[in-house]
Amino acid sequence: MKLKLGLTKTAVLLISTLVTSLGIAASPSLAASLAVSRGSFTIDNYSQSPENLANLPDDRSEAIAGSGSSVNTNGILTSAKGITSVTGRNVIADALALASFSKDPLESFNFTSNVASGEGNTYFGLAQSEAKVAGDFSIKAGDIFSFDFTAFLELYTKLENPFGEIATASGELSLVLLDITNQTVLDSFSVFSKIVTSAYAKPSEDVFSYDKSQNINIDFIKNLNFGSIDKESATALFQGSYRRTFNSDTRLLLIETKTNKVTVQAPEPSSTFALLFGFGVTGVFLGAKSKINRQGKLFSTGIDKV
Repeated sequence: MKLKLGLTKTAVLLISTLVTSLGIAASPSLAASLAVSRGSFTIDNYSQSPENLANLPDDRSEAIAGSGSSVNTNGILTSAKGITSVTGRNVIADALALASFSKDPLESFNFTSNVASGEGNTYFGLAQSEAKVAGDFSIKAGDIFSFDFTAFLELYTKLENPFGEIATASGELSLVLLDITNQTVLDSFSVFSKIVTSAYAKPSEDVFSYDKSQNINIDFIKNLNFGSIDKESATALFQGSYRRTFNSDTRLLLIETKTNKVTVQAPEPSSTFALLFGFGVTGVFLGAKSKINRQGKLFSTGIDKV
């Protein structure tokens, strides 16, 4: 009986909050959202230079791309692209990608940044970018190929009206070393994270994971703030190294890719009301419960005390 009474009180509170939020969304007053995703990847202390770097006319291969552009420089060494899409009046989306491979000092670097923000009753904003560096190495039998790297990933979302808006941010880092002759993956390192911020988002939609092969060593720190209905974040810093001895002559291809994406969206009030009354209050209640329960704002109280 206590459980049923506690749940009833919470349901009433949630429905009251929903109706109030829907009323605000339908009024002339505006709501605001923000989503940010950015990352960087630096590789230095290469034990040798890639074959295609020696043919560059300048001291580096560099590609820079903004919103709506794609750049490939000097074959496979560097590439960058950015994509944005907006619908609505007060929406901003910006994408930036940069990739660089230099001779002196011998190092590669790429950076991506995406920001989207919206304000109003109905809007959509998307920003996505990708930066890539690659090198073709000729490794002799008995040689050791090695390098050091630093990788950083940051995601951030914030909502003013979590019952009428949704913001997402994701980022992926990928380092792959391929045997070109045998078409096989020798080693790899990857990081993926995503946050989905809304009153109706499921806990499983917030993700952070990484994977690596045995020849890659890493140390890292991370700070994850998951579970809130109006503000979430994820940051991670990796420092690592790669070292492998090759038993035979090998053509090695190194590819490091970074992809980041953000979206912000506010649905039309009519669509939200259709969801509430067309599919029933119970469906909305259960959909919103998961994250609010984790956040502890509406579901952490009362059940054991009633």
